[in-house]
Amino acid sequence: MRGLSCEKNAALHRRSITSTTFHVKDEIIMVEGILRDERCVDSFSVETGEKIPPFIVHEIILRLLVEGPELVIRDLEVDMKHVPRTQCDQTRDSLRQIIGQRIAPGFSDMVKKNFGGPHGCAHLNALLLAMAPSCVQGYWAWRVSKPLTFEQASRGLDERYLIDTCWVWRSGGDLERDLRARSENAQGSKQGNTREKQE
Repeated sequence: MRGLSCEKNAALHRRSITSTTFHVKDEIIMVEGILRDERCVDSFSVETGEKIPPFIVHEIILRLLVEGPELVIRDLEVDMKHVPRTQCDQTRDSLRQIIGQRIAPGFSDMVKKNFGGPHGCAHLNALLLAMAPSCVQGYWAWRVSKPLTFEQASRGLDERYLIDTCWVWRSGGDLERDLRARSENAQGSKQGNTREKQE
């Protein structure tokens, strides 16, 4: 069977989304996301017939200031470096209402419901939704960048970030059972230490 890669011709369009996490201070991280759409071939204006060489259609940067362990959005900044229409810039502040919201299960649905369609920019929203998992991954990368016990590492961790988010983390799967066993052991040790101190 031939692979689909054999069917490719010249690239027409390229979208890239990158996100990078930086530690700011204490439990605060900054996640910077960049969405870039490139038209890779010549195109023609449907209004004037003018030939347009390849160009950048969108280059949008979103920065989120996020505080853990609850992953609360404390501030955000939008930079629309390239957009196809001047009116697009009017959506720059459309996401301000997510300040104070937690990045937690249900976040994506909330964004789509409140900021989708005529309420915002589809591409800015796509960037935000792609960045949400990066906030979790980036915060966790900072959290385990120094030696921690399981109890310390899991402080404030919401199991919903893991359980039933994919097949390997399904309820009843090996990883879920291992996580629960470790949590119970850590909880048992904590209670034992408390009893010893009381005695």
